[in-house]
Amino acid sequence: MRRLENFDNEYLFVLPPALLQSYASSPIFNNLYVTDLGFFPNADYHYVSRKHGTNTWVMIFCTNGSGTVVVNKKTYAMKQHSFIILPPNVAHKYFTAANDPWDIYWVHFRGKLATSYPCVYPSFAFYLEELPINQIKSVMELFWFMIKTFQPGFSFNRELYVSQLLGALLSGLSVNKSDVTTGSTYVDTAIQYIYNNISSPIKLEDIARKLGISVSYLSRTFRKVTQVSVNQFITSAKVARASHYLRFTNIPIQQIAARLGYTDSYYFSRVFKKEYQVSPREYRQQKTS
Repeated sequence: MRRLENFDNEYLFVLPPALLQSYASSPIFNNLYVTDLGFFPNADYHYVSRKHGTNTWVMIFCTNGSGTVVVNKKTYAMKQHSFIILPPNVAHKYFTAANDPWDIYWVHFRGKLATSYPCVYPSFAFYLEELPINQIKSVMELFWFMIKTFQPGFSFNRELYVSQLLGALLSGLSVNKSDVTTGSTYVDTAIQYIYNNISSPIKLEDIARKLGISVSYLSRTFRKVTQVSVNQFITSAKVARASHYLRFTNIPIQQIAARLGYTDSYYFSRVFKKEYQVSPREYRQQKTS
């Protein structure tokens, strides 16, 4: 027996799309906002599978028990105090252990500036096998504050406050990330370099020179921290930016390709389709229809 929800003593909040749309005129709201939030204790038989992912990032914090998350064909073991953020529009599944059902806080979120947080990747998971002990209490408190804020009901001010709490949670993870993973200072700087130069062709040699380290050390450390290669991250960052242009602007596809450092728009279209399974033109039609 598999269950998506309806666990004893659960908290579950799903904001109606029409309500979220009514808040969309607020620039600060669009930067980062919560769409779904909850806590599932002792979630026996919990199982979620999304063939094409979902159009939000999904954050899961396991406070007890154990389970498994699979994303980008990579498996992540979840135990007490494990933490993961799944990227949008990527196939994934997650489920509780049969004999050790998990307790999980979880939140779905979106936002034009979500990837400005160093722990939020456009196409790959951010994973901590175990949250640092000095962060466990604050993360649990922030989740609980978010839940308490939604308990009386939904309103713009409540949604804004919950989203700011989420921002504080993400910022806290980003600030302390260098204490968690060896070499992450280099990776943080590399990621910032990638976003600062996303409109140009980016080479590994340029990043390594900027950091004052060898290409081999950069490649090895970057993969250790992010679970993906530098080139994979660059491609995903560029395609994620392209998806924003396609969805929210009328800029021609050829110009979008040029803005992201692609001199060949046909090659850009192939790269985009490999990431999103549809061409840029088809993606724009789907998201704007």
